[in-house]
Amino acid sequence: MPEDPYAAIADLYDFAYSDFDDDIDFYENLARAVEGPVLELGVGSGRVAVPLAEAGYEVVGIDTSPSMLARAGERLAATKLTKGRLDLVEVDMTCFDLGRRFGLIFVAASTFQHLLTTEAQRACLERVARHLAPGGLFAMSVRSPASVSWDEADGWAPLLLHWTRVDPATGDVVMKLVAEQPDPARMVRRLTYIYDRVHEGSVRRSVFVTELRYATQAELTLLLQLAGLRVTHVYGDYDLSPVGQGENLVIVARAEGSS
Repeated sequence: MPEDPYAAIADLYDFAYSDFDDDIDFYENLARAVEGPVLELGVGSGRVAVPLAEAGYEVVGIDTSPSMLARAGERLAATKLTKGRLDLVEVDMTCFDLGRRFGLIFVAASTFQHLLTTEAQRACLERVARHLAPGGLFAMSVRSPASVSWDEADGWAPLLLHWTRVDPATGDVVMKLVAEQPDPARMVRRLTYIYDRVHEGSVRRSVFVTELRYATQAELTLLLQLAGLRVTHVYGDYDLSPVGQGENLVIVARAEGSS
């Protein structure tokens, strides 16, 4: 099994994204509009899945990262949810077979962009179509390619300070630094995240490197159509603003042939 790239930052993930919950109401509203259980692809630490389960939905979350699934398990254990309200499964979003159908399937917070080829994206969406119940919805959120710069800087990627925060649990100062390298030919951006935790005068550094593939609205719409999913709405953000007024493409699609 490939090395888990999230192992280095799993203990920092929830702290780093503790102030982001903009999308939870959006996915809950979609879950309310359909019948049946909910499936999240790339569930991570359960940031969205656990609140949906707490709201009364039956949720399944899949991910390939054992360390992030462990964090999701810890988040789940801290709740009073009954067994079976949220199931966590270690499996790849391009080849999962859960043997059941869902009213809503979604992939949040640019997670779909970790699929770096058209083949991988199509494989994922074909899996989605097979797991959607009649009338079921699929939703994804990705960063718009228009929201970032594609200028190459002769191979140099400046490391910039993103934020400095104090961890309330420990009193440690934590700094997040980010370097981005665009690869326009592949429509991919390579991101290096560095987290420096200062504790009693010593620094512990955690490094996470990943790539995200960008796609246009037209390309994503075509991929969804090829998988048998009909795009019904496209927004610029979770507040349902028009495309171009936000940094994201938030796409909602329905199983072809359903009402």
